[in-house]
Amino acid sequence: MNPLELLEQKLPGLTKSEKIIAEYILGNPMAIIRYSLTQVAKESKSSNTAIIRLCQKLGYQGFSEFKFSMSRAALSDTHYTTAADAQDSGSSMSAIVAQYVSHLNQMAAETDMAELRKISSLICQTVRVAIMGVNRTAFSASQLSYRLSKLGVANYLVTDRVIMTDYMEIFGPGDVCLIFSISTNYKEIVQRLKKNGASVVLFTMNTSSPLKKLCDHFICLPQISYNKKMGFLDDQAIFFVFIEALLSEIAGMLNQTMK
Repeated sequence: MNPLELLEQKLPGLTKSEKIIAEYILGNPMAIIRYSLTQVAKESKSSNTAIIRLCQKLGYQGFSEFKFSMSRAALSDTHYTTAADAQDSGSSMSAIVAQYVSHLNQMAAETDMAELRKISSLICQTVRVAIMGVNRTAFSASQLSYRLSKLGVANYLVTDRVIMTDYMEIFGPGDVCLIFSISTNYKEIVQRLKKNGASVVLFTMNTSSPLKKLCDHFICLPQISYNKKMGFLDDQAIFFVFIEALLSEIAGMLNQTMK
């Protein structure tokens, strides 16, 4: 049986603490494949021992065996769909493309363009720009940094938490910090940046992010990896397409200022 289906089957009989871990796994299946045991424990607000105990309750020797089973399921069944969906898709390629197209259409329909233009204007007018992201979102931060540089917008790429603490002391009025985050806690960094007078923009896929009220601007994108029924797909493609939309707005504004 697929490990996620097994986990759902066992869910009613789990303890309260085990259910918290189980719900995290069900909501973030790719994280289990990518993260270490310690990282999973941190993100699910549990402990290494509790996760190992849950894996054993599911019939695995430990976390490593459970993680291997998750990886094998991802390779053998790249996407979870109903039988009807699978029949209609014709192939895994068309099914995956259809899923991404659906999420990209959702992004196009739901993104607040007025907010996007305000962020673009802020970037064009700022003194200094820092772009932050760690772990998987570091790729998105790197992409935006590179693409902004191609437009002639100088910026600082920050993908290390220690260096981020340096920037929260350096940045002040007129400076902008762009943060890519799904689950990482930036609360202390954002609070210090705001206290020093810097503007903070958050790009996330977490609608209930506690940083939402702290940041000057907030954009939430659809998360394709959240629901296991959507498959073991990666969120970076969504971020990358969003970056192109943001860059289009910035390029248009830069062109206007040059005329």
